[in-house]
Amino acid sequence: MVGGAVAQQGALACPRKAIREVENRIGVVETRQSGNIALIGGRLDVGVALAPPLISAVKARAKAGMPAILDAPPGTSCPAIATIRGADFVLLVTEPTPFGLHDLALAVETVRELKLPFAVAINRMGAGDDRVHKFCEREGIAILLEIPDDRRIAETYSRGQLIVDALPEYRALFGNLARNLALA
Repeated sequence: MVGGAVAQQGALACPRKAIREVENRIGVVETRQSGNIALIGGRLDVGVALAPPLISAVKARAKAGMPAILDAPPGTSCPAIATIRGADFVLLVTEPTPFGLHDLALAVETVRELKLPFAVAINRMGAGDDRVHKFCEREGIAILLEIPDDRRIAETYSRGQLIVDALPEYRALFGNLARNLALA
């Protein structure tokens, strides 16, 4: 693991120079390698609520010209917007529940305001109702992936395993997503 501390500078103006600008550590950027894929993540220090500067540092660490997949926090908070700003494409992940639909509608409004191309993935398909489908149809939003509500999937990723390795029957599903994203 390679890490690098991220600092945030505060700036206050004082004509008598009684106040100086100092850097405060806010977190760390970590890089790991998995085969030929670089995994870059940011970890905020405890008690720090300044995610956007850390997200910017993570994005800056990604290699230019190489595909990068950024996992944004849910919702439309500042960290979520900092993550998707400047993206080539956004895949909004939701669940087929009233709460999922509410958050999806807000996220759709946000990506449209940012003029970003996007599509939807539905997690835990079968656990809720069809309101997310109806919303996407009404809004002209493509659904690129529907992940079944399968307890084995949750168990697999809770153990830190890849779904496509532990549950080979899902390889085609995620392979189709990769192809669809490449075309998007």
